[in-house]
Amino acid sequence: MAVIDTHIHSEGRSVEDLKFMAENGIKKAITCAFYPIRPGFPETLIDLARKLTEFEPKRGKRAGIKIHSAVGIHPRCIPPDWQRVLDFIESYSGYVAIGEIGLEDGTDVEREVLKAQLLLAKRLDIPAIIHTPRKNKVAILEKMLEVLEEMSFPEDLALIDHNSVETVKVILDRGYWAGITVQPGKLSVEEAVKIVEEFGDERLVANSDTGFSESDMLAVKKFYDACENERVVRKNAERFFGI
Repeated sequence: MAVIDTHIHSEGRSVEDLKFMAENGIKKAITCAFYPIRPGFPETLIDLARKLTEFEPKRGKRAGIKIHSAVGIHPRCIPPDWQRVLDFIESYSGYVAIGEIGLEDGTDVEREVLKAQLLLAKRLDIPAIIHTPRKNKVAILEKMLEVLEEMSFPEDLALIDHNSVETVKVILDRGYWAGITVQPGKLSVEEAVKIVEEFGDERLVANSDTGFSESDMLAVKKFYDACENERVVRKNAERFFGI
């Protein structure tokens, strides 16, 4: 069964890695914007957006996996004069979502950048992939939900990602989509399956967040093998992202 990994960082993986994913059933993926160090210049993220939309799909095609792109400013990657990045993105095309965006520490600058990117996604009427951090996840999520509600951001365009067992219910109860990241240090396959069993599969999508660090590239396929739920590994992604 062909599955979709809705959150990877493909540039952190070799063509051989991508081919391995494709050979094991992962036929589509969304690669998200992230830079492994804080950029010193807005042009760094402008060129990253170009790379994700122009180059990464070509690498994926060679490997047998269709790569769609999300572009934006990760909260750990905010450069000086960051508005220039968003101006470029608004004038550009070739991406299916704004992301990943969100809050890491919940600082005023992070909130300002998040609001600007949500406004952009709302204006363009495209989905937003929204990051939650490993540390202080529940507290930071509450700050993020305040921003979303303050802006009346459409629930059908918000995918809040990297959920813990504790945060999924809060997100689904508010009408947003929830990403479940199956990866060591985040959710185990067993925990992800329990989430689906407890909360249903209406607005859940699975991903691996595989990228620059050591990770399980086949995590989404292993999750499917454990529960055989096509909605969470493919159909919901097709519906949410239009892919």
